[in-house]
Amino acid sequence: MSEYVVELKNITKRFPGVVALKNMSIGIRPGEIHGLIGENGAGKSTLIKVLTGVHTPEEGEIYVDGQKVVFHNPVQSREAGIACVYQELNIVKQLSVTDNVFMGRAVKKNGLLDHPRMIAETRKVFERMALSLDPRAMVRDLDASYKQIVEISRALLMNAQIIIMDEPTTSLTDPEIEHVFEILRTLKKQNVGIVFISHKLREVMEICDRY
Repeated sequence: MSEYVVELKNITKRFPGVVALKNMSIGIRPGEIHGLIGENGAGKSTLIKVLTGVHTPEEGEIYVDGQKVVFHNPVQSREAGIACVYQELNIVKQLSVTDNVFMGRAVKKNGLLDHPRMIAETRKVFERMALSLDPRAMVRDLDASYKQIVEISRALLMNAQIIIMDEPTTSLTDPEIEHVFEILRTLKKQNVGIVFISHKLREVMEICDRY
């Protein structure tokens, strides 16, 4: 059995006039925060898109739990347990926390939205993160760290084994950064693998196990 939840071996991805990734390998272990660093143009965004099924590499192999897989689209990546929280958050401020957590996956009963069930399931995810937050709160009233945590909650609800955090601290204050770090440490204890992408080396050294 592989030590990695997700492993990329010898990945090469080309675009017209440029090789974005060349013979690149990386493995993410369960319960590990793995820092991904590099200057602009190093291929970090391309790597994210390969992991999330947006791009299919010309060469190399992807393994999930030791089994070779090929992602042709993001749905296949999500079904394999890979989620990404992008720098530009995919949330709707005018909706509640629960509505955002279940965005695109709303639960219905007799043709109507089953709000009690969705609220209950959102609360369970929050309990998993030791988070005190009302699932019925409006996202517009949350600070930036809680908005990120809403996206993390959505990933956990989809049983993500790996969560990619793309420059998560760019727009956060120091207290908000520490709040997000607390959540990441909690998930680490639950064997969730984290890919932490950042230009801030101090933060990488603080939160990451490898980089």
